Amino acid sequence: MTLKDFLTDDEIRRAVKLKKCDAIQREIIEPNLARINRALGQENDARYLAYAVEYVVGQISVDV
Repeated sequence: MTLKDFLTDDEIRRAVKLKKCDAIQREIIEPNLARINRALGQENDARYLAYAVEYVVGQISVDV
């Protein structure tokens, strides 16, 4: 699974700027959780997804 499987390009860019799990959860994941659940085909925990996104965007920042 990649971020593009459940986030839009704009949401990924915002996540890179936000960087922190709490902000990612509040501003990106929670408002879009129904759509994200449909995209992933299961119910998801917003906090867990936010941690996963935080980790990936942290890796992006290190690699750039």
